[in-house]
Amino acid sequence: MPRVRLILEDDNGNPIADTEQIYVLEGDCDTINQIEAAVETFKRSALPPLEQALLTQAQERFVSAQKKTEPTV
Repeated sequence: MPRVRLILEDDNGNPIADTEQIYVLEGDCDTINQIEAAVETFKRSALPPLEQALLTQAQERFVSAQKKTEPTV
């Protein structure tokens, strides 16, 4: 069965910690219908964790930027 490996990388091509995921495509993937079904299943399982990782990164960058711009009291 075909597999898809997703690795989230930074701008320099370095993997971001604990973001590598391997997904096994379901079915034989011998026909267009089987391939489309496997890809749809892959998207439903792979995209939510990817989106969560990206949102977490964005939040961390935002908080870091806020800390740099806040005046020290």
